[in-house]
Amino acid sequence: MSKKPKSKNISKSKKAAIYDTAAACIRYAVIYVLIALIVIIPLSIIIFSNCAPIVHRAQQSVGISANELVIDDSYEEVGVSEYLDSVKVGKLLGYITNEDAGINEKVYYGINRACLRNGVAMSSSSYLFGEGGCTRIAGYSSTSLNRLGDIPVGSVIKVQTYWGDFEYKVTDVYEADSVKTLPEGDSLLIAVNSGTKAFSVQNGNNIYVAAELVSKEVR
Repeated sequence: MSKKPKSKNISKSKKAAIYDTAAACIRYAVIYVLIALIVIIPLSIIIFSNCAPIVHRAQQSVGISANELVIDDSYEEVGVSEYLDSVKVGKLLGYITNEDAGINEKVYYGINRACLRNGVAMSSSSYLFGEGGCTRIAGYSSTSLNRLGDIPVGSVIKVQTYWGDFEYKVTDVYEADSVKTLPEGDSLLIAVNSGTKAFSVQNGNNIYVAAELVSKEVR
């Protein structure tokens, strides 16, 4: 009487062992995920529920200069002195355009989130356009100034404000973690972060565009 080969039985037992191991791994993975969800979800609810009151208290205690601002888009042609007498952070200054980078944005007074969401913002500590010094403005790389790096040297940036129209010629475009030097005289410096990541994390590099005033028409 012939004997059955053992190799087939051994092969079947190996396959069964592999299937059992795989099934056990899947069971452990499912159990781990369920336990993680049971623990993480309640903790997340507790953490976020405690964060909301903290944020609300901070918003009530922080001054308006650092808190959310009201944007004022009203526009009237007035002189510089009249504008300065009534200007507030969030007030519309005028408009800035450049064909090479596709820029066509409103310019607001004061650099803050509210102004940057609606256009570009001019630093309240810098000179006004055409007033003898460097005007510093900034914008978001994801919206208003997403093509700032496309501006070539020699390109013309046009600015229209309450008190006059100005044209600036680009003299330098560079990327760095900080500005090299502020342009002298009637000039313009535009800055935008070149690598904004998720959750507002920035890579520390900025694109800077420096320009000099070449045309000025004051009303």
